[in-house]
Amino acid sequence: MIEVIISKWNHFPFDSKSKRLQEGAIGQFSNLTSRKSVKKAINNGQILVNGRKGETGTWVSIGDTLVVKDMPNKSLTIQPTSTGETIVLWEDNSCACVLKRAGITTKGVGKHTLESLAYNNLIKSTLIDSLKIPLAVHRLDKATHGPVLFAKTTGAASGLGKAFEKRSIYKEYMALIEGTPLIAEATIRVEIGTKEAHSEIEIIGSTSWPVFGTATLVKVYPKTGRTHQIRKHLACIGHPILGDQLYSGDKKYTGQGLFLACTKLSFPHPMTKVNIEIAVDLPRKFKHIAHKLRLS
Repeated sequence: MIEVIISKWNHFPFDSKSKRLQEGAIGQFSNLTSRKSVKKAINNGQILVNGRKGETGTWVSIGDTLVVKDMPNKSLTIQPTSTGETIVLWEDNSCACVLKRAGITTKGVGKHTLESLAYNNLIKSTLIDSLKIPLAVHRLDKATHGPVLFAKTTGAASGLGKAFEKRSIYKEYMALIEGTPLIAEATIRVEIGTKEAHSEIEIIGSTSWPVFGTATLVKVYPKTGRTHQIRKHLACIGHPILGDQLYSGDKKYTGQGLFLACTKLSFPHPMTKVNIEIAVDLPRKFKHIAHKLRLS
């Protein structure tokens, strides 16, 4: 069960003293963002108002306690939806997660940044503190493929920002690197600039690769979030990422870009605190190596 105390209304009129439950519960929970979803929860007997079963005609006021029963309290795995060139991996009334393809910048000026694409494809929040333009609360390198979190409200922006500061956001990457490390797992602690940087790697398997010879697929778990952290850390142990023109010593080029992708992202929802887990398939260019290693 998840419990909230009504502190404000999330849709017009905002100055009402009380509302019917079907309207007053909208936006109070991350998965009850429309009158239809609230009505369904009421009909299923999932909503309690001050400890009693809520009905469609029940009146609620500021300060009342709402409880939704049988909402997931474990990780939620969300199926993505595609809207043209943008894939929305997950969204609700306060935040969203959008897939960033390699070659697209997260932020910046122009029509083809991820923020611009998200603005044109995400559903605008109906909450009172909604942002005019959805805000990407973190970045991925232009050459990296993976999910990016967006805030639709000031409250979500603040909550997600604090989650990143507390390092309660979990990320998992896959990278194809040159050569074969001699150990199955490793912890890398190498400062970037003057700041602490910490990554953990796990070997998945090795195989032959044209031009590069032996290549190894690894999982990487960044524990901090410095610029180019994974690329620098793998290069510093002598196994740069395939296609990395910046940190590979011999500058070999695969013709397919950087073989680095974020494949998993989980975070505490900024409003409900329910853990949301986003899983992303490897890009097509990884399919050959994944097949050879019998991962697909």
